[in-house]
Amino acid sequence: MTEASVVPERIDTPQEARAAISARGAAVAQGLHTEEDALAFAAEVLGDKRIRLGRQFEASMRNHQREAAVVDAQPVDERGRKRSFGKPGERMTAHNDGFAFGDYAPDHLFLWCKRPAESGGDSFLVDAWKLTELLAADPATADLAEFCRTVDIDHSEPNFAQSTYAPIVRVVPSGRVQARYHPYLAPVPGSTRPADADMLARWNDTVLHVRDTGPMFRAEAGEMICVDNYRLLHGRDGYTDPARELYSIWGWTTDAVAVPVQQLDIVEPDLAGLTG
Repeated sequence: MTEASVVPERIDTPQEARAAISARGAAVAQGLHTEEDALAFAAEVLGDKRIRLGRQFEASMRNHQREAAVVDAQPVDERGRKRSFGKPGERMTAHNDGFAFGDYAPDHLFLWCKRPAESGGDSFLVDAWKLTELLAADPATADLAEFCRTVDIDHSEPNFAQSTYAPIVRVVPSGRVQARYHPYLAPVPGSTRPADADMLARWNDTVLHVRDTGPMFRAEAGEMICVDNYRLLHGRDGYTDPARELYSIWGWTTDAVAVPVQQLDIVEPDLAGLTG
């Protein structure tokens, strides 16, 4: 299943980035020495399809500690699920950015590296769509692929319910493919399908296996990882360098299922404010 891991090629122009994202889901842009450079490059990648683009959050140890403290104080939900931002020294769970917001998650993600960690913090990418194709090709796992494609599940985070449900894998109205994972996936409330929880556990184990056995790569200062956030999962290895600094930039295009009217808050997701 490690064939679903992606190590993106390094490119120089927005046109090359767009082509690489279309072909493999990601690219690494070089020579972006300021956040303004990064935003301008991302805008050109999205081109005429761009609707919304902007910095979402600062991925640094100081910001992580501040936000994690708020999340740690949030209660366990009625299913026993508890939100956690983890610890910088731990390998991050694979995920699509903005998963708390369901259909309003960005369809593009840009991770601009201002300063890498002295050691650790390397990135990984998993093509979740390709992963389900590999599962479908193996008789031993074809049932899991079918589940991912056909059964509605709850994509919400603990205590922040979403109003709609959908399969893990789908083709969105624009024709783009979407395949999702995060650690809080759950059966739809009131589901009468007893096997759903077992299937979700298998999907969880499969994603973790690919994350932990696939290759990683390093983004250097002035480089930006450009990602199809619908198709690819991402994350980074643990690090301890307090000077590491990376910025997450979210982009929505005309291909997106839905576009929020305001900046989203990942610490306390305001799902009621998505449409104003």
